[in-house]
Amino acid sequence: MCSYAVTAQFYDAMASEQHRAVDAQIAEVLEGLRKTDHPVVDIGAGTGLTTRVIAGALPEAEILAVEPDPAMRSALMARVWSDTDLRRRVSILPMSVLDAPLPPVISAAVASATIVHFSPREREQLLEMLSARLSRAGCAVVEIQCPAADDVPELCVGTAQVGRVTYQGWASAQRIDDSRQRWRVRYRAELDGVEIDRQCAEYVCWAASAETVLSEAQAAGLSGYSSENMVVLHKTTPAG
Repeated sequence: MCSYAVTAQFYDAMASEQHRAVDAQIAEVLEGLRKTDHPVVDIGAGTGLTTRVIAGALPEAEILAVEPDPAMRSALMARVWSDTDLRRRVSILPMSVLDAPLPPVISAAVASATIVHFSPREREQLLEMLSARLSRAGCAVVEIQCPAADDVPELCVGTAQVGRVTYQGWASAQRIDDSRQRWRVRYRAELDGVEIDRQCAEYVCWAASAETVLSEAQAAGLSGYSSENMVVLHKTTPAG
């Protein structure tokens, strides 16, 4: 798992607006759940943006926020601690979801902005785990970020104003092979038009299309569908 030591301080400012449409999709799927008798797992919870979406969509659900990166986890803890409702319902697990002590049954799982950090073998393990633990009425939501390992020219991914400081982020990707990309992210902060900070981070990410995830899910005993940049999975109902 790559380090987010640089990205964590800029993540909310860059991701909040950019991820608004995906958050709305996640909320819509979760609001359709009939039961949340068991915990909901936020896979790669990051700073807690998706954790907050889950909590809003499922106001009575217990949430297990799984985040292995210590920098992102610090922001996650700050978000959870500052909200009395989240503090009551959210447990933060400091490891990969593949190593987390999850309960035998879960009502749902959300993998938002995180599946790119799972190798094909790790995706297989993740989907097998979901197949084994999802309740019959439950679902898993997987965001598809990088459907193909292509070169991506640099583009601005966000601009945000906090007080008198303006933050901007740019991202580009270089193809490594058929399955992997190397992403480069640049951040810049300006105070009244004068640069006060400049940071850069690189990540190797695994590409996976919706079709790939659905095929792998089927092999693990899950069925589902894709909608825009999202895959929704359910436990396969046995025939007969």
